[in-house]
Amino acid sequence: MLIDLLDAGLPGHDALVPGSNLPVRVTPLGGGTSLVRLPPRWSRPGRGHYLAGEEFVLLEGELRVSGVTYLPGEHAWLPAGALRHSCAAPAGALVCTFFDGEPTWVSSDADEPDGPSQRTPLCTVVIPGGGLPLTPHSVLLDTPVTLDQPAEMITVPSWTWEVSTLVPEGRVLVRWTP
Repeated sequence: MLIDLLDAGLPGHDALVPGSNLPVRVTPLGGGTSLVRLPPRWSRPGRGHYLAGEEFVLLEGELRVSGVTYLPGEHAWLPAGALRHSCAAPAGALVCTFFDGEPTWVSSDADEPDGPSQRTPLCTVVIPGGGLPLTPHSVLLDTPVTLDQPAEMITVPSWTWEVSTLVPEGRVLVRWTP
């Protein structure tokens, strides 16, 4: 099933992100993937980290995490243990997010990340032959291929999501569930 991630009418439920000031709207997509709508003035002022790595694609708005501002079309990888502080979406944001394990939040000032955080502009980054690895579980492709197992796929920049074994033409973020 192909899902338009920008469809404002997708069903969801309200949830409170640990340490945040306002509830967010969460739409589970499957395979540990969720679409999260952060309302205007959303923030998480506290410091801490998740015990699992988080990968996300910002679809709308602006999201600030630990002094880094993410804009629409940018992909982020924050490994398990990566310190997060001063998180905010002043005008609201729409984020497609994936965790590589249980997203358990730990309030802390002394964090030890498993690896470097990274930010990648999906629409403009150069993709080498064979694809651009983004995380231990994802790659950005621009060549149609058939996979040996189903994977989650986000088309760039039309922002649709599906689970398939066939990578369509164009830029596609392919993610395997750990």
